[in-house]
Amino acid sequence: MRPKLCLLAPNEDIAQVAQDVVKEREFNCDIIVGNLKTNGVELAKRSFMAGSEAIISRGGTFLRIQDEITEIPAVQINVSTIDLLKALHAASYFSYKVGVVGYSNTIYEASSVGRYLKLDITEIPIENPVALQNRLKNEMNKGLEVIVGDTMATDLASSMGIEGILIASGKRAIYEALCQAEDLAMLRRKEAISQQRIYKILNKLSEGILATDSDHRITHSNPAAEKYLGLPVGDMLGKTIKDILTGEYRNDELINLKGQQYILNIEPILDHGDKNGEVFTFKPVKEIQDMETKLRKKQHTRGLVAKYTFNDIIGQSESILASIHKARRISKSNATVLIIGKTGVGKEMFAQSIHNESPRNHGPFVAVNCAALPESILESELFGYVEGSFTDANKGGKMGLFELAHRGTIFLDEIGDMSLSVQAKVLRVIQEKEVVRLGGDRVIPVDIRVITATNVDLWDAVNDGRFRQDLYYRINVLKMEIPSLSERDRDVILLTEFFLRKLAPLIQVKVGAFNPLLEHSWPGNVRELYNFVEQMAVLHEEGFLDELEVRKFLAPGMKRSEASTIKRLGNFSKRVPNEDIIKVLEQCNGNQAMACEILGINRSTLWRRLKRLEKN
Repeated sequence: MRPKLCLLAPNEDIAQVAQDVVKEREFNCDIIVGNLKTNGVELAKRSFMAGSEAIISRGGTFLRIQDEITEIPAVQINVSTIDLLKALHAASYFSYKVGVVGYSNTIYEASSVGRYLKLDITEIPIENPVALQNRLKNEMNKGLEVIVGDTMATDLASSMGIEGILIASGKRAIYEALCQAEDLAMLRRKEAISQQRIYKILNKLSEGILATDSDHRITHSNPAAEKYLGLPVGDMLGKTIKDILTGEYRNDELINLKGQQYILNIEPILDHGDKNGEVFTFKPVKEIQDMETKLRKKQHTRGLVAKYTFNDIIGQSESILASIHKARRISKSNATVLIIGKTGVGKEMFAQSIHNESPRNHGPFVAVNCAALPESILESELFGYVEGSFTDANKGGKMGLFELAHRGTIFLDEIGDMSLSVQAKVLRVIQEKEVVRLGGDRVIPVDIRVITATNVDLWDAVNDGRFRQDLYYRINVLKMEIPSLSERDRDVILLTEFFLRKLAPLIQVKVGAFNPLLEHSWPGNVRELYNFVEQMAVLHEEGFLDELEVRKFLAPGMKRSEASTIKRLGNFSKRVPNEDIIKVLEQCNGNQAMACEILGINRSTLWRRLKRLEKN
């Protein structure tokens, strides 16, 4: 709908011309006759109250309206050169000496136009009616016989015996004023909508917001600021920011308001590079902490949080420091990672640390142990399923772990124990970055980084036909190996001291008490060491913990020298001779987990080999 306009014409003649223009161009405009001599300004105010979106007038009436009605645009009907020439031409029939009377916005440079008609032009600006009358008397004494001007000027001149020629406003001048008024009214509409949108946004924000001008005086605030400051907007507008936010403050720092801490942010308002005010935003620290706690609880409930970082990895040995350095470099990439290491070395801790130092650290971290789930369950967990895809399927279906890891990282632990059929589907997800749920046909795009881990030799598994060669190459892009605890020198003591402080901080330890731990091979690695320290923390009775007591807790097991000798017997494949399997089991005192670590085979392989030996 076109904006509603009001044109205030100084006389009936101009009103009639305006009516013609409005009708021809279909403007939505009311035409009212009024000027300064009558009640023109009052009529304009009534029109504004009735819904007019712009007022159009000319001369002194326009200037008064512009001063008194500031809520909507006021547009001037300019005196065109043609209109002025017509009036001067009519005046020339009375005298070559012509006075051009009007407000400065009307008669500007009229004398230069008159020269083309060979007229002696005197510009007589209107300051007020009394001054005008005195000026006309002076000019009459100098021989002035005719003037051109607006309605008020010509009426006054006629009453004083001077010929008055009205400067009329033609169609073009009125049309241009109507177009300008309509454009300004439409722009005002758009600005009003934009302002309304901004205010709605500001009013809904939970951050308190204050805006200042170049003099540091508050120009805007939102309800959150009023709530936090305990002040209505009327008590803040016009005051300096120092009156409201007392004390010293800087950007991104904590401030105290009414006994609460807030985090403050300050952004400058720039005008062509010059500072023209500031925007202050502040939010209670407690609200931020509550929101973070709520989010973390939600993610922890879903198991989608990586809680470890590289700072949580304890150790000073060259081998572990080299692994951490390599892992930090790997974090910066988005490529697939293969982590190799024995059981209990902390492969998932490295995976979580890589995620937390990567650009995906704000996304989910989803971990799944491929060896812990049967094939059918693992498949449905990884890929999800649609409703009715199998018996007991949840109503509405279920989102798979690959989907849950969208925009984050998925960690596939013990990937070597995954069946070949599941491997084929995992390969497609890694290659195509898309998932199809079980029983469904809709392709779901996923943005994930894949980190895998294994404690077996995957290449031997490829040669044995237990692992897909194409998947091996796909996951073996960035490879890193986590050293066993037996390869980490005195990290054993560092870890023991760390675990003991965590589990039993009151136990006092004698110097050198943990030296016997360096003689042990720790086939269960860090996990075994933690269990040992937990047992020691629980069973230690009183007094200082010394070397003798540590040796008592340390079960008779394999020493490092023995482990190194036996380890050479294994070739990390299922082709280990039967006699070597028996020999390793004897050295491990029948501990099958320890034997598997040394031989480089999994528990199921060892179990099958032992069954065959029993039959023989």
